[in-house]
Amino acid sequence: MDTLDIEVMSQWFELCYDAGIQLEPATEMGQRIVDAYCSHQRHYHTLEHINHCLSVFDQIPDEIEDHKELRFAIWFHDFVYSPKSATNEDESAEIAFDWLHKLGAANPDLVRDLIQSTANYLNQPRKGFTYRIMHDIDLSILGSEEEVYLQYENGIRAEFNHLTDREFFPAREEFLRKLLKLYPLFSLDIFELQWEEKARQNIEKELERIRKVRILFPPIGK
Repeated sequence: MDTLDIEVMSQWFELCYDAGIQLEPATEMGQRIVDAYCSHQRHYHTLEHINHCLSVFDQIPDEIEDHKELRFAIWFHDFVYSPKSATNEDESAEIAFDWLHKLGAANPDLVRDLIQSTANYLNQPRKGFTYRIMHDIDLSILGSEEEVYLQYENGIRAEFNHLTDREFFPAREEFLRKLLKLYPLFSLDIFELQWEEKARQNIEKELERIRKVRILFPPIGK
């Protein structure tokens, strides 16, 4: 682990302490989290992504009733991640639920539901302030500064390196165009005001880059 990863993991132990989880199970699960998020196959869904999400969560000025559940959901929401799988969120949710339920910590049902709610961002977020927070936090990368957004864009492409450009870019373009049809992208006023305009600019610029790449595709059959 690098220095950033070590700093991020210190937040994991703080959370576990706050939730009344003993050091031994916290350490065992912490190692599993490191192994998962530091996998060589990951380029965006890493501990850096978790750190980004936690940093966004800390920007919310109101006192959050379910703050422990939200933090556990952030930690576990990409625990299982394979670009080829359609069950990442469900599998991650069950791991979080089983672990928290066994330890009698936090609200395992809510944590599971929060993780499962991140499965499809083309749908409107579930009702409830806690779910809207989770929704906006996971999408917050869209409203990043351009350099950070480019790192995200390149990271996603690297994670889907099993697909050819001809397979990847049309699907990515379709997803981004569907995102642009959503209004607003962010469900909380604080994040809409902060990121909505920048997120749409970033998406439009990525679509333009995709257009330039697709121009280079040879005609089908050649």
